[in-house]
Amino acid sequence: MTSVLVATGLSKRYGATQALEDVGFELRAGEVHGLCGENGAGKSTLVKILGGYVVPDSGQIVVAGEPVKLGHRPDPSLISIVHQELSIVPHLSVLDNVMMGAPEVGALYLRSRFRTAVRGHLDAVGLAHVDVDRLASTLSLAEQQLVEIARGIGRGARVLLLDEPTATLSDAEIANVFKVLRSLKSEGATIVIISHRLDEIFALTDRVTVFRSGRHVFTRDTCELDAPELVRAMIGRDVVRGGMHATTAERQPVTRLQARDWTLSGEFGPFNLSFGARETVAVVGQLGSGADSFLESLAGLHPTTRGSLTIDGQALRLRGIKDAYRAGIAYVAEDRAGKGVFLDAAIEVNITSQILDRVSPRGLISRSAAHERALTLAQEFQIDPRRLPHDVSTLSGGNQQKVSLAKAAALGPRLLLLNEPTRGVDVGARSEIYGRLHAMTQQGMTIVFYSTDLEEVMEVADRVITIYRGGLVSDRPRAAITADDVLHDILHGPEKEAA
Repeated sequence: MTSVLVATGLSKRYGATQALEDVGFELRAGEVHGLCGENGAGKSTLVKILGGYVVPDSGQIVVAGEPVKLGHRPDPSLISIVHQELSIVPHLSVLDNVMMGAPEVGALYLRSRFRTAVRGHLDAVGLAHVDVDRLASTLSLAEQQLVEIARGIGRGARVLLLDEPTATLSDAEIANVFKVLRSLKSEGATIVIISHRLDEIFALTDRVTVFRSGRHVFTRDTCELDAPELVRAMIGRDVVRGGMHATTAERQPVTRLQARDWTLSGEFGPFNLSFGARETVAVVGQLGSGADSFLESLAGLHPTTRGSLTIDGQALRLRGIKDAYRAGIAYVAEDRAGKGVFLDAAIEVNITSQILDRVSPRGLISRSAAHERALTLAQEFQIDPRRLPHDVSTLSGGNQQKVSLAKAAALGPRLLLLNEPTRGVDVGARSEIYGRLHAMTQQGMTIVFYSTDLEEVMEVADRVITIYRGGLVSDRPRAAITADDVLHDILHGPEKEAA
């Protein structure tokens, strides 16, 4: 089969960190190629080199038989990249964002010429409900991700690279993206997909390349691999799974949070739900179902929510997130880079940023007290304590998420709310995060999380609450529900509505 892209001898060092070391990478025409590895393995560095954003210390790249000038953006008709971190411009329309950087957009930008094509790209990725003139700032994170994908497929490039394209998407939305990618493949496009969701790798790809610690481990046909073998290649060891669920004897029947007639107009409700101490509850629903809005409302992010809440038997009024903090409720947002951490601040500063009053006797910050608290939390979340003075931006995505979680845990909350707790996090870091979450519930904390990753839901939750079009479909113990049951609930709603 013809090679459409060949990279040889690529190396890149950042100070003491060897991001890539003598890496080779080859793509065949018309294949879907999976690129796997832990956060920090070198995958994103490779993508940035291929996109001309980073100049390697050595190596060369040949596309369609022609050498690529390193450090220069390739012709969009040859290589198009959808990056993990969104590049949406909030104050521009959806149409403008899809067309941004397109070679056919000249000095005279006539939007009417592109409306039909953009409409087709949006429909293809599951955004038929989004008007092309709508401001991008009004879209959810998942909708913005789909706009990025629509922009990528609209370039018609010979090689399309997708870095964690489905991290914020539900299974139904992922199915739409897969349908588009398979169609592009049938038309001769070559697609690279970076994903930590191994089910996606096995469902979509023809071959898989694994990186570990900046080195090429292997490239093999996907059909020759199984999940345990792929994980071992990625992290160099087996991952111990399970152990997240408490036994019935371990669980406490004490009610931590109770919601009565909890309603957000146009989003969800009324809901009558309760959450117990030492319990981990998953809230699941499609984009626009109200599931994530429900979680946000418990964090005080929707002060117009009606109904009543009690926490440990005491009435709770949420006029904003400060009320939630005072009540012992912490929230971790889905967008860690935009909402979860301060990228250009030290790890130690991030972890202690919400507890300054606790490390500031007489109004002055005690550096020793702040450092001691940050050190304890870093060790609990398996963050290298030696890196506490470093900016969060220097960390991999998985470690950035650990910082975001440690920052919330620093509050010592009674209720911890997690929106997409492991979005874009590799299997090794996920295992470590799950272990820490389990330890916190064993210490008495209640965890409620929203996730579009059904494998995560089934592994982590004690209970699963499903939501469809703002209504509660089911609230069942995880042991009494399957992933297929969850998928049916969020796609079709109650049986009477499905009929």
